[in-house]
Parts: sequence; C-alpha cells; structure tokens
Amino acid sequence: MRLSVPPGRRWLAAAGTALVLAVVVALVASGRSEARGSVLSRGPGGWLAARRYLEARGVRVRLLDQPLEQFQNGGVLVTALPWQQGLAEDAGEQLARHLRRGGSLVLAYSGDAENPAELLVLKGLGLELGTVRKAPLNPLRWRRFNREEWWLRPAPGVEGGAEPVRVWAPRAAPVLPKPGQGVFQGPGGEPLVASYARHRGTVWLVPADAFANARLGNRGNGDLLETLRRRLGDDWTFDEYHHGFTGRPLLETVALGRTLDLILLHLTALYLAAVLMLARPFGPAWSPPRVVAGSAGAFLLGLGAIHHRLGHHREAAKLLLARVRELDRDFLLPAGLDGEAENAGARGFVALARKVARRRKGLGPENERETDA
Repeated sequence: MRLSVPPGRRWLAAAGTALVLAVVVALVASGRSEARGSVLSRGPGGWLAARRYLEARGVRVRLLDQPLEQFQNGGVLVTALPWQQGLAEDAGEQLARHLRRGGSLVLAYSGDAENPAELLVLKGLGLELGTVRKAPLNPLRWRRFNREEWWLRPAPGVEGGAEPVRVWAPRAAPVLPKPGQGVFQGPGGEPLVASYARHRGTVWLVPADAFANARLGNRGNGDLLETLRRRLGDDWTFDEYHHGFTGRPLLETVALGRTLDLILLHLTALYLAAVLMLARPFGPAWSPPRVVAGSAGAFLLGLGAIHHRLGHHREAAKLLLARVRELDRDFLLPAGLDGEAENAGARGFVALARKVARRRKGLGPENERETDA
C-alpha cells in the first residue's frame, strides 16, 4: 500500500536537496580554489606564467618555503598579498631586514582595504594604506563597482611609449612615501605602481593582479615584468611560505585534504539519496486496522468453534476426564465414562460434559432430553 508525503515535508525535502547541491558546489569550488599571487598556481590569479617567463629569460628563481626570519639571501624578494598562512606581528620588520642587507623588495598588494596581513606588513614597512575607491550603497551599482577594471597609464616623468597595464580596480593602495617615484597611475592620478628607496634597498609597489596569469597576455603587463627584471637583476626569490608551500609536508597535507574532500562528498551523496527517498510519494495515506477486543466468553466460543470444525471431540472428552481427576483426586467417576469418551462425537462430548457437571454438583442422572451442541 502506498503512502503520501504531506506538502510541508515535500518543501522540506526540496530545501534539503537544494542545500546538499549547494554544499557539493562549494566543495567542488573549494577543490579548484587557487592561491592568488602564488607562482605555483595555474589559476587566473596565480603567478605561474610570470615565474615561467623569468626562468625563460635566464633569471635564477628560488621558492621560499620557510619563515622570513630564516631568509638570508640577497637579490630580489617578491611577496604577493593576500597571504594564506604564516602571519606574524613582525612580518614587516622581517622584510625591512632584507632591505637593510641591500636587497630589493617587490611588494604586490591585493588592493583590499580590510586585509589584516596587508595592514600589518605595510605598517612594519612604514607605509599607510589609502582608499582609492569607496563601495557604493546602491545595490544596482555594486556589480559594476565590483567588476570594474582599470588601464594604468605611465605617470608623468616616465619614459614615453610604455604600454598601459590592465588590472582589476583596487579599493585601496599603499600611500607612496616621499621621496618616491610613481611609475603607473590610475584614472584619478593615483600612483598604483611605484618605487622608493628604503634603507639600503629598493621597494617596488605593484598590484598583485598586474602579474596574474590572466593578465600577462596584455603587452603592458608583460613589459612591466620585464622592466623589473632589467632594473632589479636576475636573482629572484618568491615568498611561497605565506601561500602554504612548506616543502614535503605540503604534499602530505594536500593528500589528506583531498581524502577529506572525498569523504565529505561521499557523505553528501548519501544524505542526498536519503532526502530523495523521503521526498518520494508513497501513495494515499492509510491507518492500521483497529484491534478488535472482546470478552473471555467470545474468545472461548471462537476457540470451541475451531475445535468443533477440526473434529477434536474425542480428544476433548478424554482430556476433560483427565483434568477432573487431577483437580479432585477424591472425586470418583464411573468407569463407563471412559468408554463414552473413546467414542465421543459432537453430541457425545456434550452429553459427557453434562454428566460430569451433574455429578460434581451432587445431582442424579439427567432424565431430560439432551440438546444439540
């Protein structure tokens, strides 16, 4: 028999299905997420193409897989924000120590005004984060604001003929200290690509999106990377520690993360199957039959009818005499009753029972006509 699912439960099942699908999409999306600014990332925001380009140009490229306090090399140190791990209070001081040794620093900022790692690093380098754009309150303008791109033009005083650089429009950018040189500026004259001297070294401020894999196809972005190579030299170290690269343990972590993702996907599939089964209609609703209850008399009459239909009269007569003798050992029954029990039918069994009942009551033989059972 089929069961029906109430409308409320159907809506609940539909909502559960939508939730499970959202979880699956989130898991798949998280499995494909990238580390922006990482030279190991092949995603649109990664820097793998920039690394390959520098290697092809003969640059010695190193990957830093340990904290900054353990970095002792010279040359160019590149760190791209936002960081995914390893945030320390003295992060800016550790970068400044590299500048005191005479090294160069390429600081690729994310353009996010609320990134705590970015604020901490800039503060340690003596920089402030200034607002470039303010988010609109009108939700209709939000999409346009969030997807706005800028062409960065050469700043005044820069050699002419430089191609513009294409980037996502940042919301915030480091304030260029004095004396400093702006190289590329935004539509409002904001110096978004700039350089300045710090201690014994040089700091270059660049939007992280300028060297992303999806941007290097633009001629101006590639020219900017080549300009940095020519000015800073051919010894580059990319800070991958803050993007999660820590050598061999990283491979184990990635393997474990994929295993956990597979477990979560398996559990999600099981949950989805359960939700679909609950949402499946089972037919019209029905109630279990009521239990019919009656008296002991009705039960005994029904039990007697069954034995009568099966012909258990002789067995019942013999059992009747046996039970009477067991219950009262001083009560004597005539020996002829045993013979009647052996040949008892329906009428004979009733007559035998009446004789036993009258003798138990102390009455004489019954002279009345026996009736049918």
